[in-house]
Amino acid sequence: MWPVEGFFTLTTRLDQAGDIQLADENNDFPNQDAIESSEEAEIEEEVVDPASVIFENAKGYVATEDADRISQQGFYGTRIDGNRLELEPVELLHLIERKRITVKIPDGKSVGPDLIVTELLETDPDLWTRYLVFRDLRSRGYAVRQGFGKGIGFRVYARGDRPGASSANQLVYILKEGVPISLSDLDMVTQTASGSRKNLVFAIVDQNGEVNYYRVAQATLRERGSEQNGE
Repeated sequence: MWPVEGFFTLTTRLDQAGDIQLADENNDFPNQDAIESSEEAEIEEEVVDPASVIFENAKGYVATEDADRISQQGFYGTRIDGNRLELEPVELLHLIERKRITVKIPDGKSVGPDLIVTELLETDPDLWTRYLVFRDLRSRGYAVRQGFGKGIGFRVYARGDRPGASSANQLVYILKEGVPISLSDLDMVTQTASGSRKNLVFAIVDQNGEVNYYRVAQATLRERGSEQNGE
């Protein structure tokens, strides 16, 4: 008899702050020493005068003269034409919260965070949920980049790895507590992670804004008798 194969998704709750860090070569969760050290580790950011950012089309743009220092303060943004730095909405909000930037619109008028948040939420109602996850990951000391579609919210890099010089090791799929995920979407994201050889983590944001992480993996099911019969 041919083995009956299928797959189901295994989720493991990651309760500790350091648990989202990559597993070791044996795919084990980090030990307590690693957890405690990860709680203290953050991407160090030099204290500098705020850089000026132009807010346009729901993104932030940093002029060439300020691009290097903003980028190096924690791997923010993507280089575009003329070596300017383009900031995704979550990066823009994070830098505003950390008082690393001041924001203007193209005509040179300064704008406050309330106006920016209001405009961003009009185009992306789920922005606040994604921002909570982004901020939480950054607070744990990880470099974080925007996902690449198919429901993947963020790419997360191993500690010490630099975006552009290495590949992300984890993909983060974001969910709101109480909002179900369809089996087709679950299949899609697990296949995406498996195909790219990256770990998949679900970030679930509860009603209080707290983020819990679950590691997700695929498993293959076979009939019990097939192994015993060597089939």
